[in-house]
Amino acid sequence: MTITQLSHVAMEMGVILLANGAETYRVEESMHRICLALGAKEAEIFVVPTTIIISVTLEGEVPLTRTRRIHSRKIDLTKVSELNHLSRQISYEPTNYKKLVAEIKRIDTIPSYPYYLHVLAFAFISQMFTLFFGGSFMDSCVGFVIGLGIKLQMDTMRRFQANIFFTHIVGGLIASTVALAALGLGFTSNMDTIIIGSIMTLVPGLAITNSIRDIIAGDYLSGLAKGVEALLIGAAIASGVAVPLSLLRPFWGG
Repeated sequence: MTITQLSHVAMEMGVILLANGAETYRVEESMHRICLALGAKEAEIFVVPTTIIISVTLEGEVPLTRTRRIHSRKIDLTKVSELNHLSRQISYEPTNYKKLVAEIKRIDTIPSYPYYLHVLAFAFISQMFTLFFGGSFMDSCVGFVIGLGIKLQMDTMRRFQANIFFTHIVGGLIASTVALAALGLGFTSNMDTIIIGSIMTLVPGLAITNSIRDIIAGDYLSGLAKGVEALLIGAAIASGVAVPLSLLRPFWGG
């Protein structure tokens, strides 16, 4: 395998891992393992949440360096798991370039769950958290509606490539507006419980977890970057929730 092919395989796997929610140290470890398994003499990988830099050296050849910018990220742990398995398989059973590229493409195109299941998952998460925090059945039904609205809103704004922080501001705004409307119409008296339960779908739990794991692993730059991102998303959610509470609640006597 040539140095160009080797670096291409490692970079493609790293990009898919990072873009689908893998921790920084996991991306670096997987890419390094792949490079050595495919015959590299040395491999240096530097990963931050939005960029991957890889430098590969083969015996008797000039080192090759590649850089890739990550423009969008999502959470798809199925792809992360599949690529982790592939990287370990390569370590024990090296294969040829064409087979690797075909397998990476297959993993990258693994279909997700049907869209309606994604929407229902958001709705049921909001509903169950509303019950978990002490809400009534009617409160949970309002939470169900909010979950539907938040998911549809997030997907619509993603199509227009809206900023992630603005997307979470609007999500928080939807949660508090619908909860206030339910309170004003007499459907509930536990507005706070509904809001808290509903915004749980917006909380960046994976980003917080990955931030802590990266810091523990010694990747302080990536860990702090993800931690700051999680804090800003939390602030965006709080800002979105606060706007309707400040503007509309006095009119309904809340």
